[in-house]
Amino acid sequence: MNRMKGFSRRPLFSVDAEGYGRSHPRRQHWIQDAIDRVLTQAATEVGFERERWQTQLAGDSAFSVLGADESEPLLVDDFVRHLDSGLREVNDGREADARLRLRAAFHHGVAVPARGGFSDHGAVETARILDCKPLREALRLSPSAVLAVAVSREVFHTVIGGAYTTLRAEEFREARVRSKEFDDAVWIRVPGGDVHALGSLEGGEPPVAPAAPGVPTVPVQPAAPAQTPVRDQKAELVFEAPVHGSVIGIVNEYRA
Repeated sequence: MNRMKGFSRRPLFSVDAEGYGRSHPRRQHWIQDAIDRVLTQAATEVGFERERWQTQLAGDSAFSVLGADESEPLLVDDFVRHLDSGLREVNDGREADARLRLRAAFHHGVAVPARGGFSDHGAVETARILDCKPLREALRLSPSAVLAVAVSREVFHTVIGGAYTTLRAEEFREARVRSKEFDDAVWIRVPGGDVHALGSLEGGEPPVAPAAPGVPTVPVQPAAPAQTPVRDQKAELVFEAPVHGSVIGIVNEYRA
């Protein structure tokens, strides 16, 4: 019988910084250091022992497997509250475009230590949730926020829906995520904000032109449709495909 060492279901979470790849080396160094500090501080505030976690670091991201005896409700509730507070503290006095802003994904499943990091569905699903477009859009559309959170179906229904936290289900917004082998709903929350007041989390809505105070905003009009080609006139069609970053293996699943 195959008894893989390290098998157990654990609380899992991963964080990733917004805009890390566009930052200059000095800011990247600061981001890595700041992520470590805010995670350690938040863990200490709620009584977690972060040194006991199994953690995989990858520049601007961190994937963590908590101990079996550490509280999942405490993780998605109090820990997130202290993480949001810690982020605001490290960003104090910094320009808006220089702030550290994080996406965070929470799941409960299996992540077995492997040679290249972690294996099994829990690790993969956490990475897919962290990297999903609705979570990225929620943070992008909330300029005053420093944190956007997504929880898996299991966490939402068991922990949030079971009333094991101070959070209300209405604080979360459901979104569908389809990424490779992952196809499921996730629930998104922006601490301190109203995620339901945001626009589409799928992207693609027409941008809104900025206006002076007191002047209503007006959606930017789409480009005029192409004219019908004249007979015998040569035409060339150019197709552009958006690029959302490279597809990478499980070792760096957690990079933006």
